Amino acid sequence: MAEAIVHLALNKLAEAAVTETLRLYGAGGQLNSLQHELRWIQAFLKDAEAKTNNLDERAKTWVSEVREVAYRIEDVIDTFMADVDDHNNQQGVISVLKKILRFFNPNKLPIVLKLTNEMDAIQTRLREIKECTEKYCINRELKEDLSSSAMLQRRPIRGVMLPDEDDPDVVGLETDKENIVRLLLDLNTPRRRVVSIIGQGGLGKTTLAKRAYNSDKVKREFEIRVWLSISKQFELINVLSMTLEGIRPLDRNEKDLLKDPKSQPRAEQYFARQLNSLLKQKRYLIIMDDVWTPDLWDKVKDVLPDTKNGSRVLVTTRISEIATKADSTCDPYAMRYLSVEESQTLLLRNAFPFQDPEAYLDGLSDLPQKFARKCGNLPLALKIVGGRLSRELPTYNSWHKILQKLNWHDGDEQNCTNILATSYEDTPAYLKPCFMYFALYPEDYQIKIKPLIRLWVSEGFIPERNSRTMEETAEDYLEELVQRSMIQVVRRKFNGSIKYCRVHDLLRELAIQKAEENNFLQIISNQGDTWCGSSTTVRRAAVHSNCEDIMQYTGPNLRSLFYSVYNMRNIESFRSLKILCGIEYYVTPHSKILKKMTQLRYFGKFEFEYWKSDMKKARYHRISYWKSISHMKNLQTLHLTGFGIDWPQPDCIWDIKTLRHVIIKQADFLGPPPKSDLPNLQTLKRVKVRESWLVEGWPKMPNIRVLELILFPPGYKESFCNFLMEAPHLISLYVYFFGAPYERLDMRSFPSYNHMQSLYVGGKWNNFECIGGVNQYKTLDIHLFPIHLIKLCIDESDFQEDPMPIIEKLKNLRKLTLLNSQQCQKQLSCSAGGFPSLEYLKLYGLSLVEWKVEKGGMPLLKEIYIPYCPNLVAIPELQHMTSLKTFTLKDVHEDLYEKLTGEESYKLKHIPYIDW
Repeated sequence: MAEAIVHLALNKLAEAAVTETLRLYGAGGQLNSLQHELRWIQAFLKDAEAKTNNLDERAKTWVSEVREVAYRIEDVIDTFMADVDDHNNQQGVISVLKKILRFFNPNKLPIVLKLTNEMDAIQTRLREIKECTEKYCINRELKEDLSSSAMLQRRPIRGVMLPDEDDPDVVGLETDKENIVRLLLDLNTPRRRVVSIIGQGGLGKTTLAKRAYNSDKVKREFEIRVWLSISKQFELINVLSMTLEGIRPLDRNEKDLLKDPKSQPRAEQYFARQLNSLLKQKRYLIIMDDVWTPDLWDKVKDVLPDTKNGSRVLVTTRISEIATKADSTCDPYAMRYLSVEESQTLLLRNAFPFQDPEAYLDGLSDLPQKFARKCGNLPLALKIVGGRLSRELPTYNSWHKILQKLNWHDGDEQNCTNILATSYEDTPAYLKPCFMYFALYPEDYQIKIKPLIRLWVSEGFIPERNSRTMEETAEDYLEELVQRSMIQVVRRKFNGSIKYCRVHDLLRELAIQKAEENNFLQIISNQGDTWCGSSTTVRRAAVHSNCEDIMQYTGPNLRSLFYSVYNMRNIESFRSLKILCGIEYYVTPHSKILKKMTQLRYFGKFEFEYWKSDMKKARYHRISYWKSISHMKNLQTLHLTGFGIDWPQPDCIWDIKTLRHVIIKQADFLGPPPKSDLPNLQTLKRVKVRESWLVEGWPKMPNIRVLELILFPPGYKESFCNFLMEAPHLISLYVYFFGAPYERLDMRSFPSYNHMQSLYVGGKWNNFECIGGVNQYKTLDIHLFPIHLIKLCIDESDFQEDPMPIIEKLKNLRKLTLLNSQQCQKQLSCSAGGFPSLEYLKLYGLSLVEWKVEKGGMPLLKEIYIPYCPNLVAIPELQHMTSLKTFTLKDVHEDLYEKLTGEESYKLKHIPYIDW
C-alpha cells in the first residue's frame, strides 16, 4: 500500500492547480526535487510490499516510514492550498497572485516561509530514508527480489464483458439449483418452511441462492419475492423495513420514522404489523442472505405468517447452528466443493474471458490442475486467481511464476484468505486505493457507480489524460477490478457500463484490513469503537452510527468524511476536508461550518431540513447555504435535494470553475446565468431554463455530457440550437417543454447526433412541435432522433398518428417509455422485425385501446410494464415473444383482465413473473 500512497502523493504534486501555485510562490525547485526523490523510492516499493510478510523488521520499518512521508507531503500541500485561499480572501488564486507579484516578493509571505520549511524538512527525511536503504542493506535485498520477480509482460484487456443474465462464470451449480428449487416448491409441507444453505465463505452460497431466486419456476409460483442481505451487526428495524420496501415503496412518513433513533421501538412494531398484514394472504419467498446470528430468526419468525400456502424462507449462512434453529424439520443443504474438472473450467473461464482457452492448454501443461488444487476447489478463490492470470501472457513460465507466489500448502484452511491477500499484493498501485475505498460501504451494500467514480476523481485517485476524461479512466479502473474478480457486478446499464456493484464479504474484510493497516480509512459502526492506528493520521472516516464528537476518533488530517447521522460536533475543525458525503439518511451541516471548508471537492447527498420549522428561517438558511457553497472554489461535485418551494438562489455558485457534476433535486432551481463559463461541467441535472438565455445567450458548457432542463419556454429554438452546436460530447438529454408554439428540431445537424444514447422529451405537444413532436399537420420523422439512441422517453405527447412505425426503426433502442398522453392514437402497431434490440417497454397513462405486434417484432423484449391505460382492451400475441420475463398490467379495462384469465390465457403461460 505504501507504493499506492506514494503514487497518490505524486499525483498530488502533478495537479495543475498545485503545480502552478507552487511555481508562482517560488517553490518550483523544491517541487521538482520532491518528485525526483519520490519516483526513486517508488521504484523499490512494489516488490518490497509484495514480500512484506517475508522481509525482516528493517524492510517493514522502511516501508512504513516511506508511507508516512507520503502522507505528510499530501498534508503539507493541502494545508498550503487552504492557506492560500484564506490569504486571498476566497478569491481566484492565480489572479490575486499576479497582483501580489507587482508589489513585493511573494517568497517573504509567512505562508511561503512555512511551506519552504516544511518541504525542506520532508526532503531531509527522504534523504535519510534513502541513506537507510544502503546503510542497512535494504537496497541490496530489494534489488535481489526485484531481479527474481521481474514484472511480467501484461496482456491488455480485450474488451468490456457485456451483461449476461446467466452468469457464464458459474460452474457446477445446475444440479444444486434444481435441488433448492424443488425444496422451495415442495407442497408436501404446505406450512411455512425454512430452507438453509450452509458452507464456508467463497463456496458460492449467495450465487446458488440467486439462481434459485431468479429461476422461472420460482418467479411463477411465489406472489411475493424479497431478497435481504443481512450484515453481521444487523438491526431488526432495518430487516423489517427492507422487507417491506421489497414489497412496496416506503412513503415519506415511513422514511422519517426510520431516521429518528428515538422512535425505533415504535417503528419496529409498525413495520412488523405492516409486513404481517401484507404477507398473510400471499405466497411469499423471503431470502435472508449471509446470516451470522441465531437471534435473527427468533426476532422475525412471528412477523412472517405461518400460513398453509407453501410460503418459504431461504437462509444462507456459514454457521450450521443457525440453520438448525431456524427449522429443525428440514436438513440444511450443504454446499459442496467443486471437482478438479469443474475447478479447472471455472479457472480458465476467468483467465480467458474473451478467448478460447483450448488454444493454450497444450503449452500450459498441468498448471490449470495445480492451480485448482492450490485454490482448494473454492469458486471465489478460483475466480480471483483466474482474474489475476487474465492479465498475464498465457505461457508456462509466466503462469508458473504466479503459482510459486501462492506459497502455502495445498488444502490449507486459510488458502482462500491467502489467495485474496496475494491477489491484492499483485494489484497495480493505481488500483489499490480504489479497491480499499469499498471498505467504507456497509456490508452487502449495492454501490451506485456514478457517485463512486465521482468520489474517486475528487480523492485524486484518477490521473488526468488528454484524450479521456477522468471519469472515463475511472470506468476503466472499475472494469479492471471486475476482470480481476475483486468486485461483483450487480447490474449494468443498457449501454453495457456498470450501474451497481457489490463486494464479496471476504474481499470487503480484506479491504478493511488493508485500510486499517495503512491508516487509509476508519469505520465507526458503534459508539465506543476504537481505531488500531493513530487517530492523528487517519485520512478517511465512515460513520455508520450516531456520533456526536467525531474528533474523538479522528484528527486534523482527516480528508474525507462519510456519515448518515444527525449530530456531529467539531466538523469545523477539518479545514482541509475534501469529501463530505451522506450515505443513506442525510442532513446538511450548518452553513457556518460549511463556510470554512474551502477545500471541499465533493459535497453530496444532502437534504435541507429547515423548511419544517418556519418559512422565514428557512429562507435565511437557504441563502446562507448557497453563499457558503460559493466559497468552495475547488468543488467538483455538488449533489443536493430539496423541496418544491421557490427558494432564493444566489448566482455565485456558478463562479466555481472546477464544477464537474451538479445534481440538484429541487423544483425551480435556476441554471447558470447567461454566458457563464463552466469549462469542466459534465453533468447538470434538473435545472430550470432562464428566460434571459433567450436574449443574452446560453452558458458555455463545452464538455457537458448529461443535461436535464425543465420548464422550457417557447421561442427558444434558435438559441437552443446554437447551444447544441457547441455541445459535441452530449450523450444524455432531458428536456421538458412548456408553452406554444414550437417548431421541430432536426437533430442531424448537431455534433451529438451520432453518439447520443439517452433522450427524454416532455411537454404538451398537441399545441406545438419539438424534438420528435407531431400534430395533425406534420408526421413523425426518424431523422429527428439520434441514430444510435439506446433509451427514449416521450412524456405528455398527444400523438395524432401512431409513432411506432417510426420509432421501431431505431435499431439500437433498448428501452422505450411512452407517458401521460390522453389524446394519443388509439392503436399502437409494431411490424415484424421492428424494435430489434428493445428489452424494456413502458406504457403509462395512455388513451390506448389496442396494442399490436406482428410475429417477429420486439424479438429481445424482456419486460413489459403497463401500469395505467384504462381503455386498453387488446394486447399482442405475447407467446411469440419467447424472451419475455416480466409482465406488469395494472389499471386497464376489465375486459382485458377477463380475456387474459380466460380465453387468452395462453398468451402469458411462458412468462415467469406476472403482476396484475
